[in-house]
Amino acid sequence: MGSLMKMPKAPEMPQSVTDAQAERDAMADAKRKTELKKIASRTRSLRQNRRMLLNPDNDPTGVGPTLTDTVSVRDPYETIRRV
Repeated sequence: MGSLMKMPKAPEMPQSVTDAQAERDAMADAKRKTELKKIASRTRSLRQNRRMLLNPDNDPTGVGPTLTDTVSVRDPYETIRRV
């Protein structure tokens, strides 16, 4: 009668499934770590250089408008040559 009241054992997972789950967890942890590093570096830079980063004169890339040339460039698709 004791065997009727016992809970049945869960079947064991194959090794390939367990390995796939471990690999997926490792990839998720690595991605989470990189996202946390990005957030931390952004908050650190905002704390230290708030005026520089939020200045509308600066490009988000850090390259100002002084390095670009304002001379027009010839259109390569234009077939008629202007004199």
